[in-house]
Amino acid sequence: MLKYTLILLSLLSFSPAFGQDNIWVVANVSDSNIALSKAEVRTLFMNNSTSSSSVLEPVSMMPGHRARSIFNAKVIALPESRIQSYWAQMRFSGRMTAPKEMDSLQAMLQYLDENEGAVGYVPAGTELPSHLTVVYASL
Repeated sequence: MLKYTLILLSLLSFSPAFGQDNIWVVANVSDSNIALSKAEVRTLFMNNSTSSSSVLEPVSMMPGHRARSIFNAKVIALPESRIQSYWAQMRFSGRMTAPKEMDSLQAMLQYLDENEGAVGYVPAGTELPSHLTVVYASL
């Protein structure tokens, strides 16, 4: 019995960490019913476009930020080095530029709050300003 109690307690102690490994993609949009699929979010952040809207502006965290690492793993499905290489090629060829990068969660929330159409990602459970809408949640 003691063995099962210890297992249960150890599992419960890890549960907050699981929530921190999820990401919300949030947007400053007037339509609070907008929802994006994982593929649409990936396309938005890698090609600066989606099939559902052409007025969305993706915003990323700086490389090395935990939220960016989780977002890259769960949504983009590429390591940081491949993403950096991709954007270097796009810049060099003059086709596209990478999304604007924020250096902190506070800066991300402020930018999203002040710029209609801005879309970014934050750790799941982050307290959001009232007019930001979760458009995708990673599992």
